[in-house]
Amino acid sequence: MRFITYAVLAFWVLAFARTIVNLLLAPRLYVRDPVRTPKISVVIPARDEERTIEKTVRALLAQTYRELEIIVVNDRSTDATGEILANIEDARLVVVENSEPPHGWLGKPWALHQGSQHANGELLLFMDADVYYAPEAIAAAVAEIEDRGVPMITLLPFFEMHGFWENIAMPNLAMFAFTLMPLWLVNRTRIAALGLGGGTGNLVRRADYDACGGHEALRGAVVDDVGLARLFRLRGRRTEVILADDLVSIRMYHGLGEIVRGFTKNGFAIVGRNYFVAILALLFGFFISLLPYGLALTSDFTSVATVILITLTRLVLFVVLGYGAINALFGHPLMIAVWSWIMLRSIWLTGIRREIEWRGRRYDAKHTRFGAD
Repeated sequence: MRFITYAVLAFWVLAFARTIVNLLLAPRLYVRDPVRTPKISVVIPARDEERTIEKTVRALLAQTYRELEIIVVNDRSTDATGEILANIEDARLVVVENSEPPHGWLGKPWALHQGSQHANGELLLFMDADVYYAPEAIAAAVAEIEDRGVPMITLLPFFEMHGFWENIAMPNLAMFAFTLMPLWLVNRTRIAALGLGGGTGNLVRRADYDACGGHEALRGAVVDDVGLARLFRLRGRRTEVILADDLVSIRMYHGLGEIVRGFTKNGFAIVGRNYFVAILALLFGFFISLLPYGLALTSDFTSVATVILITLTRLVLFVVLGYGAINALFGHPLMIAVWSWIMLRSIWLTGIRREIEWRGRRYDAKHTRFGAD
């Protein structure tokens, strides 16, 4: 046991250092105008998005960047999404009524593929229907991809969190990116496994998108946004991530129920639907994140030091990203418990029962994959 506690402490020493390095080296999106102004097509899949679609679209229409078109694919919505879009009058807005996906396609990749077929831009921005862009965001993003000369950039947003459970569970995404991943290395390598994408904004060059096979190459991808980055890397292209939390924001899910259902479809796929890897991931989470808190109650010095280091890591990360400091101090064990439950639920539903259900659709998980595997 002593060896385990020392190993866990060593892990968090490295994790703390990695967090600091990632935060220091992550490039940030800032307000500026591009030298060149190529046309950009924003492609948004929208299925039952009446809660957010008007705010999202009107924010895009208010952009300072004028060379843009907005293509919203109304993916057979059963709510008021279609009516809301019909009431927005602007020549730059194109609404595409989507059809049933062909065999082998998941709904969202099919909608994104349909949207891309209607796009006329030299640049394509794929984003979800619940993301808010400040007026200067697209101009800044175009300047960023032009200056960097890369085929794809992903914009990392500010996560809006309301209520107890959102503040407990959602910071795990930031901890994964900044504490567990070598984010500083992502922009300096083309390793496919380090490719990061996001529904908050994948900005790509149309020529590279077509050359890589577009969303047709991701037709069965459960996590199509990350899959797009990995697809580009598998085809020898560079992708980079940009911290855009000053200009891009999202409230991804409302409440614990939505969080659990939303990530259940992804959890088991992230580990390649491998039961052994999934169990290892659960054990890893227990040993590095829950065991130290239990042993700290016995006054084990090494575990107390580990808990202090976990708290310090979270505090630094949360302060820099604008999350709540109180949650940083006390929320870690409960966060890990929630995500362990999500993984167990995903193993049961998408692994053993082979069912993926989302937005009223149900798929056989056997015919799906994480991304560009």
